[in-house]
Amino acid sequence: MKKLIVLILILVITSFVVVSKDSTPLNVELAFNKNGNPNDTVYVKTPDVNSEKYKWEYIKDRLFDGETENVYKIKGPILISLENASQQDSIIIKEIIQELRIIIPNKTIDFFTSFVGKPIESVLKNNYNTLFKGIPVYSLMGSTIQIEFDPNPNHSVTVEAQGLNAVKVPNDLGNISSSRFFRDQVLNDRNGPYYIFIDINKVLFHEERKLYIQYEFLRSLCFVRDDKILSEESSVNNIFNSIKHKPENSKLTDADKFLLQKLYSDNFIEQFKTYMYANYPWRYASSFTNKKMHEFKVWGIISALGLLVFALMFSYFQDRKYKYSYLNYLLPVFLILLHLVNLVNLYDYLTSFNSVIGWNSQILFQIPFAIVLSVLISFILWGLEKISIKGNERISYQLVLKVIFTFVSFTAPLTLIFLESDREGFFEFILPYVFFSAGLAIGRGILLYLNHYSESLVKEKDFELSRLREAKAEAEFKTLQSQINPHFLYNALNSIAGLAHIDADKTEKMALSLSDLFRHSINRKGAKVNTVGDELNLVQNYLEIEQIRFGDRLDFSIDVDDDLLKVEIPMFVLQPLVENAIKHGISKIEGQGKIVLKVSKKDKGILISIQDNGPDFSEGLLSGHGLQTVYDLLRFSYGDKAEMSWRNQPQKEITIFIANV
Repeated sequence: MKKLIVLILILVITSFVVVSKDSTPLNVELAFNKNGNPNDTVYVKTPDVNSEKYKWEYIKDRLFDGETENVYKIKGPILISLENASQQDSIIIKEIIQELRIIIPNKTIDFFTSFVGKPIESVLKNNYNTLFKGIPVYSLMGSTIQIEFDPNPNHSVTVEAQGLNAVKVPNDLGNISSSRFFRDQVLNDRNGPYYIFIDINKVLFHEERKLYIQYEFLRSLCFVRDDKILSEESSVNNIFNSIKHKPENSKLTDADKFLLQKLYSDNFIEQFKTYMYANYPWRYASSFTNKKMHEFKVWGIISALGLLVFALMFSYFQDRKYKYSYLNYLLPVFLILLHLVNLVNLYDYLTSFNSVIGWNSQILFQIPFAIVLSVLISFILWGLEKISIKGNERISYQLVLKVIFTFVSFTAPLTLIFLESDREGFFEFILPYVFFSAGLAIGRGILLYLNHYSESLVKEKDFELSRLREAKAEAEFKTLQSQINPHFLYNALNSIAGLAHIDADKTEKMALSLSDLFRHSINRKGAKVNTVGDELNLVQNYLEIEQIRFGDRLDFSIDVDDDLLKVEIPMFVLQPLVENAIKHGISKIEGQGKIVLKVSKKDKGILISIQDNGPDFSEGLLSGHGLQTVYDLLRFSYGDKAEMSWRNQPQKEITIFIANV
């Protein structure tokens, strides 16, 4: 019942995950462009551009591609190398460096010559693994921004930044294309040195000229997503959000400074992830920062949930047999298909961010389709197994057939449907479904094998346990029987010893009777049971021995139904009862002692009764050796089918009832 409840809960919860194309999963407002349509990228619309949330969105939009957490920045010290720079240009660069040191205080920012102590041309003549201040040449090149001013400017204003992958290597270091290690190291550290070529032949004030140089220099510190640049009207104030090569409209804003501070902090990625998970649904945040890992997690969730439901279904339905055998296939197949629909919807919800939790019109198509398809699949599977598997084949042969039939039953109907209706989308849909069907078929085979294997182990263990119990019971039974003979012999020899000084003839007669009694026992060595008749003869011999000792003081009678004489009962189950009546009853009184033994039928069983006129039974009757042994014999022989009881009123009596004998 618990498995069914868990199964229903999983199916109900996942049934609510359906595709909705008209909603957004994000708890944010969409930013609209001038045409009134949402932008391709989701932005948080916040009126306060100075808020931290706005600045983080600025970073999110400008630096990240929405699929990975990779961002580009200079990993080592930020070094600047100037070529053909005028005195005014050098002063501007120094001012920019001072301002940048305030913005990024934890980063070394300096001229290449000042930091290394040598000009860049001298350093490049060394091997690329040569260290300067503990940094190899290739890393220094990756950390260097080379700004070249045109010594022969034309009469125009040109500011050009070469791409991030532009790598300039002196001839003495060899051809870059033939030195893959050098190239890979440079690309890993900085994707190559960043070259800025500036050609300005226009009289500009100091601050105006600084705008051009600062614009290109700061944009070289990171990789701005060109595909996410906003329109010119919305970007006149931000360096990292302005139209490329429009430095005259740019301004170093608080958002730009925030971007640089966070980008060059030691734990930038961790801070960005914290912001994303705090402000976006986890599925969107996870996919935005690492899409491949997110899809891997989603597949893990889908697979684990699918395996859990499949295992629950199998364990719930495997031992259930319906009146109509077809239902044994229909119900599980329907639940599997319904859950497959739920998993597809769940996957879409977790990977495409236009889904919400709720019911829509699509469910009205999915459930009827699952019902029709499950009827068809289950009928095919039921028919194939009904015809091909009779039940007397080898288990391996049955498992192979069931795996094949399961795969064919699940793939054939849907394949035919798609071939007839949608040939274009056939491979896009059917290939994942084929893999699902193959996994389902193999999974069913594995579970059937494990179930058969576990049942075989249980049967084997039960058989071994039964044999051990039988051996233990037999050993205990023999132990109990072996305890009776010495006990009885001990009492009989005491009686003989007591008569030896009184009456020699009685002593002789008693010794001979005892010899006959034990000869009877020895001849039945190894037997577990005896007939009622033989047990009564043993009791008769014992009473005759005791009557020699007590003389006329002992009177006994034996009453038994004739049709019970051949019934078998455990050996030595009656004699200890009679012995107890003499030892604790007759021997304790001065006058005439009387013992009555009765064996009769009662309620489809045997009732054995021993009465005597001695003192009443005391509490803890079974503490004595003889009665305890009889009780154990009955328990090992009959279990709960035998009862032993005693009473003092109206007649002192001890009884044994053995049922169904």
